[in-house]
Amino acid sequence: MDQLDEKLKKRIYVFYFAGLLNLVLGFWVLFYGGELEPSTRNIMMLFFFGFAAVDFWMPQQMKRKYAEFMAESRRMQREQQEQAEKTGSGGQKA
Repeated sequence: MDQLDEKLKKRIYVFYFAGLLNLVLGFWVLFYGGELEPSTRNIMMLFFFGFAAVDFWMPQQMKRKYAEFMAESRRMQREQQEQAEKTGSGGQKA
């Protein structure tokens, strides 16, 4: 697999950090949020665990999109090179 761009790596690490933070906060509300109203506690847990899920899902999507972009870029470069070879060798034969 291609090396990831440094900016993309940093963004991925930030998402993982945010996901871990959301998990910690969600479990903190789950275990120590007993004095809250049940509806408030459930909303807070849903919020933290939902964002944790998104924070762990997003880097996978970013990696997939980056791989697709790199494959498309290589394909276009190959096509341009083939086209240049055809026009270059075609002009010499004529």
